[in-house]
Amino acid sequence: MRNTTGNVMSMLAIAVIATAGCNKKEANVPAADSTTMSQAQAVQVNSVDVGRSVGSDMRVTGSGTEFARRDTIYASVATSGTGPATLVARWSFEDGQVVDSTSRSISPMSDAVTEFHITKPSAWPMGKYRVEVMLNGRVAGSQEFMIK
Repeated sequence: MRNTTGNVMSMLAIAVIATAGCNKKEANVPAADSTTMSQAQAVQVNSVDVGRSVGSDMRVTGSGTEFARRDTIYASVATSGTGPATLVARWSFEDGQVVDSTSRSISPMSDAVTEFHITKPSAWPMGKYRVEVMLNGRVAGSQEFMIK
């Protein structure tokens, strides 16, 4: 009987040590993973709007998707998050021909709006256009519009 009791006691001691070791590891785990926190705070594009004008807050005020041949076309890019990022607005015509591409470095502390625009004094060719917004080299949003 002593042998069985000794085995039970040994097993109990091992279980207590293993449990204590597991608890200690859990106590050392940080409350929030720093990778998760940085991803949660990273800049992201929330919307891309096009229009004929922007206000002092850089948001499109005269929104629409149809423009005249001599209009200036504005794009407002709303972002959230913090930290440095690069936004690129790439404007293209029907066949994918790039009309213009503009880059802006941003470092928002919270929600922000960045304005891009294109103009052509000699008049835009009629047809379908697209503005594609990239955030740090990856497509993050787009908007199609027409020149009539």
